[in-house]
Amino acid sequence: MKRASLLATVAFVGKGGSGKSTTALNIAVLARMADFKVGVIDADLQQSAFVWRCVRESNDIPVCRCGPGSLDDTIEAARRAGLQFLVIDMPPALRHVPAVAHRVDLTVVAMRPTLFDLRVTRTAIQLLQSEGARYAVIFNAAPPYRGTCASPMVRDARQALADIGSRLWPHQITHRLSVPYSTVRGAGVAEVEPEGHAAAEYRALWRAICRDLRLDGGANEEA
Repeated sequence: MKRASLLATVAFVGKGGSGKSTTALNIAVLARMADFKVGVIDADLQQSAFVWRCVRESNDIPVCRCGPGSLDDTIEAARRAGLQFLVIDMPPALRHVPAVAHRVDLTVVAMRPTLFDLRVTRTAIQLLQSEGARYAVIFNAAPPYRGTCASPMVRDARQALADIGSRLWPHQITHRLSVPYSTVRGAGVAEVEPEGHAAAEYRALWRAICRDLRLDGGANEEA
């Protein structure tokens, strides 16, 4: 299992409005709660991660702004600083996907279960597959479950991506008010409502990332 001796890097990509920045920051918080030394690279011109850091009360998760063309130098600086887990929030432009895929251990494609997001995600998947990159696709801001069943919208989107098999995360991040509420406070939902359903969903995603990257940050917990 990897730990302090090696930096793990995860990039979050997706269509504008897919929730990739919010997901990236919640994963960064969970990595910090798992005792990793965590950093965030904000490569998105919108600078959502940097704004989040500005309102965060603690300075435990540094956020560095940089353009996509400066990622090599910024990642190397993170290595020299001794960071163990690095989150990269990428801009929505898909032309940057092949380049970042070669610089990170895992690329996470965040999408809402909608037609427009599906089209963009399909293009991102093709780019990642052509590069032989390790990737995962997650459903974000999804409609809630109906009992134990996913909503028809989620089921349809999942069927449309059935060909990527295990690269499609079998769970979802549900649209909940607690998520933006925690973000505007510069926090992760696991810090604001640790016992809530939203925190449980993000923890499940964190465990899946740990398993994929063979990290000892909670991968052995029940999914």
